[in-house]
Amino acid sequence: MTAALAVVGWLDLAAAVVLAGGLLHARLVGEPSPAGRRVLGRAALALAIVLPLEFGLTALRMYDVSGVSGAALVWDLLRARWGELWALRCLGLAVLASSTRLAAPLAVPWLLLRSLQGHAGAHGTVPALIDWLHLTAAAVWIGSLAQLALLPRPLPALVAARVRTVATLALGVLVPAGAYAAVLHVQRLDMLVRSAYGLALLVKLALAAALLALGGANHFRHVPAMRRGETAAPARLARAVGAELVIAAAVLLVTALLGALPMPHDHPP
Repeated sequence: MTAALAVVGWLDLAAAVVLAGGLLHARLVGEPSPAGRRVLGRAALALAIVLPLEFGLTALRMYDVSGVSGAALVWDLLRARWGELWALRCLGLAVLASSTRLAAPLAVPWLLLRSLQGHAGAHGTVPALIDWLHLTAAAVWIGSLAQLALLPRPLPALVAARVRTVATLALGVLVPAGAYAAVLHVQRLDMLVRSAYGLALLVKLALAAALLALGGANHFRHVPAMRRGETAAPARLARAVGAELVIAAAVLLVTALLGALPMPHDHPP
């Protein structure tokens, strides 16, 4: 069950980040390319499939605990806090997929619903809000990278410079919010190596460090080289962005696994 929840949670998280981040990219950087718009549509479609799957898996887990089944199980889950947030996410997805003017402004509060559903929401309002800032910053960064990667080649220097600025601002929120979440969920150093949650967190931190290194190369080397007119710079940036997206997908997978694993202070080793 944990593996299934992690995979479905990863698809949910990745699609939500690509969709919300792409919508915010359109407001902060520039209009998506035709390929970028198609990806936004596919992300919305993926969420329309994954959210019911997530509901079904959560219902199965609830059945294992309570023994309640059938319509009573569905009704109980919908009345629970998680179910109410799930229903609101589904309604919000319908607006995000509509491509109306409300889509981009709604993307940020829509991400809050996911933060409230997870471990951070279980800790209270402040942890959920900080997790929301972390998730929003990640969506802005990864969503903009995805849209940049989908532009026709060679990558335009002006758009790359704008993405560089947006990514730098997102990083200023992402790192401290992520550090807060790590300390919140793993409150002793021994938990990092004596719990599945802690080990998964170490993997995530290692992947995040690699992602930051690639982002630093883009910020300090590739984008400035493009602005200087170096002919090979756009190709180097495109390769680096592709590598960033692969590592980002791995980070999101481990993040989804963390959401499916019990927190170590809830289940001490």
